Amino acid sequence: MSLFQSFSKSLAIQGRALGFLFSNGMAWMLLIPVALFVGMAFLGVVSFGELARAASESLLVEDWSFLVPFLVIFFKLLFFIVFGMWGGYLIVIIMSPFMAYVSEKTEQLIDGKETPFDLIQIIKDAVRGILLALRNCCMELLIGILIFFGAFVPIVGPIVSSLLGTVFLFFVSAYFYGFSFIDYTNERRRLSVRESVNFVKKNKGMAVGHGFLFALVLYIPLVGPFLSAFLAITSTVAATIEMVELREKSV
Repeated sequence: MSLFQSFSKSLAIQGRALGFLFSNGMAWMLLIPVALFVGMAFLGVVSFGELARAASESLLVEDWSFLVPFLVIFFKLLFFIVFGMWGGYLIVIIMSPFMAYVSEKTEQLIDGKETPFDLIQIIKDAVRGILLALRNCCMELLIGILIFFGAFVPIVGPIVSSLLGTVFLFFVSAYFYGFSFIDYTNERRRLSVRESVNFVKKNKGMAVGHGFLFALVLYIPLVGPFLSAFLAITSTVAATIEMVELREKSV
């Protein structure tokens, strides 16, 4: 299967994942990330605004105090921008315990095997998911820095870095997000991180397909991170469905 065919197949499973959640009584799970995000966003905006107000009032002289409300608004907008850029990894990290459970529950329903709830395994999956998300975040940051410095190459640098670099970085994000969604299944199958990395390298189209929508909505102003919290669940379910189907074909 070509890279594009693998990508298209994985992307199509995203729609099946939503139907799977509703048909198997798992729709309530969609409320968890939404509630979590609303709480995070509210606390972030309030704390950023209050910090900005306190800093502005203490640093600005009285003649410039009229700038305080504008600075508060600026820092609140800055929070949304930063959260939109890096909030995806924050969501994956914070939701990792729940997403590990979602993946395990999905596989149980597909296999038709009811296994006892294993808190230790869920914790192990969550810790690995957090560490993997941090690794992927650092990798993406490093690639972003390289693209930034590429802008200083004479003549072609700014064009390549701004246009092709942005598109490339988007697909890098999709790849790493998809990697996180796939790895919950790999962890349950006792694959080491290195083995999981090698698996995803061989299935790049699958990884990008499962991370594509999650990465895409993060670019939508203001509501993007909210939608990504919702898609974190559907993408985890979709990745688990495809991983189970791959296992059944290989048997």
